[in-house]
Amino acid sequence: MAAADFTFTLHLFEGVRFDEMLSDLTRTVLRHVEYPKSSIAAIAAELRAGVAAGRTRGANCDVEFRAHGGELEIVVSQGGQRVYRTSHRLP
Repeated sequence: MAAADFTFTLHLFEGVRFDEMLSDLTRTVLRHVEYPKSSIAAIAAELRAGVAAGRTRGANCDVEFRAHGGELEIVVSQGGQRVYRTSHRLP
């Protein structure tokens, strides 16, 4: 059964554990919507690499997870500018 539509947004402060917090948050949300472990690992790695390539270190980020219409969209922004976006079909 598909997960109900939702939006979850969190403001992550830059700090020593930024990457770890982003990874933990992503894995938790993906488990909640019942992605298989292999998909969780792949999506989390893709997100980590995309955010690392696009964000400015030392600045805070907003992370939004939006499930709607059978897809999960993940958007990371910094100062109102999109740093990374991806979407995946919900399981």
